[in-house]
Amino acid sequence: MGAWGHGYFDDDAALDFMAEIEASDYPKEIIKEALEMAIETDYLEADEGNAVIISAIYIDKQINGTKFSDEDSDEPLDVDTFPERHPYIDFSDLQNDAVLALKRLLDNNSELNELWKENEEDYPAWQQGIVGLIKRLQE
Repeated sequence: MGAWGHGYFDDDAALDFMAEIEASDYPKEIIKEALEMAIETDYLEADEGNAVIISAIYIDKQINGTKFSDEDSDEPLDVDTFPERHPYIDFSDLQNDAVLALKRLLDNNSELNELWKENEEDYPAWQQGIVGLIKRLQE
């Protein structure tokens, strides 16, 4: 069984998608495709939903400067160093798609939303994390 938690980086699929972005010569295209797929699909699978979250995090970091690394960590998360390593990449044109994809994540045709609703104790924290991303990207 893989890692599972309500934090943005607590799911193995989320970490795998972050690694995919980091390994790509075209990270913006990976993010763009993940968002477009989420917007266009009839049913958003869990792994695809995690890709939406990580994509939105990269966009939030670049646009708003949100820090995602733990204060106690000796090494920052890749997302926090991404803008410095890729100053030529501009995600501003993907901001609206990120908001739409995150909203899809919270609707009834989302596997992640269904799975989290089953966990009444942690669902509010997971949902608030997604709502927080949406609010920051709408500012």
